[in-house]
Amino acid sequence: MTNYAQPSITVNVDVTNPGQFFACCGLLELADRLWPGTEGWFERDRFCIACPDGNPIETVLDSLAQSTVSNTMSTTQQSRLRQLSSMSRKQRAGESGLESEKKALEALRREEPIVLRGPIMLRIDWFRDEFAGGSRFKTWAGQQSVLDIATAMHAGIKSAGVQCGETIWNNARGTGLPFNFDSDLGGQGSALDIGFSFDPLAESAATRIEGTCKPALELLSFVGLQRFRPRQIAGANRYVYTAWQTPLPTSVAPCVACHCVRISEDPCYEFRLLYRTKYLKSFCPAIPFQGDHNE
Repeated sequence: MTNYAQPSITVNVDVTNPGQFFACCGLLELADRLWPGTEGWFERDRFCIACPDGNPIETVLDSLAQSTVSNTMSTTQQSRLRQLSSMSRKQRAGESGLESEKKALEALRREEPIVLRGPIMLRIDWFRDEFAGGSRFKTWAGQQSVLDIATAMHAGIKSAGVQCGETIWNNARGTGLPFNFDSDLGGQGSALDIGFSFDPLAESAATRIEGTCKPALELLSFVGLQRFRPRQIAGANRYVYTAWQTPLPTSVAPCVACHCVRISEDPCYEFRLLYRTKYLKSFCPAIPFQGDHNE
């Protein structure tokens, strides 16, 4: 049972949208980092969070907006990349090793773990986790920058301002390419669908194409996947999660969410990853869990 009488935060949620489910998990993660001991649970079509002293969702979103988004590159590495990028290709070609050094630093910028600093302190590196399988949920291609995507989603949250729980998922904005966790918009922006890739056009404001996405959903889902992961059905493109209905802290909820621990007859759902290319993926809508059979 919860330590608090009533939830201080409630968010409308469609639990058949994996992006919304994991965004709720991310919201719980951030609330717990602000107020240790926070608990969360799903209740019909809403997600509830009970915080000490009844702290509201506006405080969580404001703290996220005030935090900065960066990665684990050192200040020296960032400075060196800026220096090399300011040089022409001819200048870099004039000295052995400069071009390869620039490419190596650019790879670090694209691929290094994301770090939130400020009111919320959090390192996000699940997309590099090969051992436990977290990297299977990496939806972007190798030449896309996770830092650029996370920064764009964070900017969308900041520009939207503080929202209440009833509208947090409704704020759709053209604010850069999303992670594609939102199953409602998962197919948007595919190079195969459009006929060309957006990435080469992003360097210029004159040619940049921006889709419509929900920044809070995308970024909070990105946060949620750090600790909350669905369970994969062995040998299948099927992933299971549980919308737990008992108030739980972040130390326990991930075990229940991944369907590894059952504490009641909580509703379970499964979804698939949509492979647009070998590397580009998106989350499909979920359906009630059909059992562990692989057919």
